[in-house]
Amino acid sequence: MTLEEQISRQARTLVAARLGLDFPENRQRDLDQGFLRALRASSFAQPDLYLNWLTTLPDGSPEWWRLAGHLTVGETFFFRDHSCFEALEQQVLPSLIASRRAEGVLRLRLWSAGCATGEEAYSLAILVDRLLPDRADWVVTILATDINPDALEKAQRAIYREWALRETPEWLRSLYLRRRGAEAFEVDPKIRGLVTFAPLNLAGDVYPTLVTNTGAMDLILCRNVLMYFTRDAQQATVARLQRALATGGWLVVSPVEASAELLSPLVPVNFPGAMFYRKNSAGVQTARVWDWGLWVGDERLDHKDPAPVFAVQLPRPAPNPQPPTATPPSPNSQPPTDLQRAKALADQGKLEDAVRLCESVLAQDRLGHEAYFLLAAIAQERGEIEAALGALHRVVYLAPDFAAAHFLLGSILLCQGRHKQGLRSMETVVRLLQALPCDEKVPGSDGLAAGRLLETARAYLEIRR
Repeated sequence: MTLEEQISRQARTLVAARLGLDFPENRQRDLDQGFLRALRASSFAQPDLYLNWLTTLPDGSPEWWRLAGHLTVGETFFFRDHSCFEALEQQVLPSLIASRRAEGVLRLRLWSAGCATGEEAYSLAILVDRLLPDRADWVVTILATDINPDALEKAQRAIYREWALRETPEWLRSLYLRRRGAEAFEVDPKIRGLVTFAPLNLAGDVYPTLVTNTGAMDLILCRNVLMYFTRDAQQATVARLQRALATGGWLVVSPVEASAELLSPLVPVNFPGAMFYRKNSAGVQTARVWDWGLWVGDERLDHKDPAPVFAVQLPRPAPNPQPPTATPPSPNSQPPTDLQRAKALADQGKLEDAVRLCESVLAQDRLGHEAYFLLAAIAQERGEIEAALGALHRVVYLAPDFAAAHFLLGSILLCQGRHKQGLRSMETVVRLLQALPCDEKVPGSDGLAAGRLLETARAYLEIRR
């Protein structure tokens, strides 16, 4: 084996272990080219020296994020995959909107996971604007995340050339885009304001958490991401994405990534040219939609109307009900505290109930910084930004070393365009966490390890500098 082949194999092993990216033999050339691009952007002249240096860096180093950007394909465009966006516009989003109206909860939470340069996230925002004539009454969260800092910078600039708009009709361009010179277009500010961009490594365990605002999602688009991961990284990522979905929420992957085995227990729902996956509540049997027909068990109910049909939820039959058996509680087990119950309610999207429990906790202890922190996260989810900032300022006053609060404060401030203050908060996070062991759990972060939150804070600093 030549030295070049040895370095290439070492790089493949290291990239799989640190980034979860899979480069089999037939993609070796992609790995080599991406590695060489990263090498040229570094201060090293020799690949073996660069590789050895990488092994000494923690996972949270910005260099790892930069390398990931060189190794992943960021090619995308507005409304990529017509069938997918047709299903979103005609079926999935209207269904979610109707459900929220019926509940009296005018709130939508959408996530473009692996957003690259932002075209997918802005396409989602345009759909939402078209489907919500009363959008001013709604709280809409569209989170867009990526591991590539250069891609996120381009996404935030929101300026695109003709090639990124090649499947965008002219009427839509005139409504949602503005010309910038002869060859460029800028996304309209009202659409840009709907999207929040943030650095996030999908192969890491920084989600779903309150800190990264990645819980209780109604819709997650994670297309053309899983295909680059090792099998272990795919399974871990899908498990986290499933937890990030609210009950009834949808996960969308690309057709080449669609796998009932990998995405189980999410339920596949077929639309013309697209397969989506839905998270259903426990104890509910779901009919399968396939080839424009509705299947319940082994029986097919055909429809004359060729309109897409959603999966129908039916109560699970219980012909011979048996009394439930319960495992007796351990003598040492403790009932959940009110704060733990409030957190569980917030995770389920029951925000009003969670707020009431937090207020009950604070009535007994006005200095309970963790209750204020949960109230801040809930306020952010509701779109009540000033209330969230007020609660977070109270948290950091009561508990100056509470790194999770500094992180959430920094991310909100940066999203609001208050860059100087936001960067200061992220610098505080780095200062607090770099003194801790990488595997130590960060209070208030849903069990996040210090090293993982430190990695994400440094990525924010890298992008915003």
